[in-house]
Amino acid sequence: MLESHHPPTTARDLVREIIQAGSEGDIISVKATIATLRGRAVSLDETDCQIVELVVEIAPVFGMFVAFDLKE
Repeated sequence: MLESHHPPTTARDLVREIIQAGSEGDIISVKATIATLRGRAVSLDETDCQIVELVVEIAPVFGMFVAFDLKE
């Protein structure tokens, strides 16, 4: 069976892809993740707070930490 490689289309898929670019033990910046996400998918309806929730949910699954640096 051939595996289909569709580009990520949801905020969850894009956040997962951004986080997976890192390595276990890395610190994931919510500020940088939001900037990257907005640059790649300007039409997403999710708020910054919703994206932060996704980062907080997904990063630990890959052994990563979260930096809450949105206001810096």
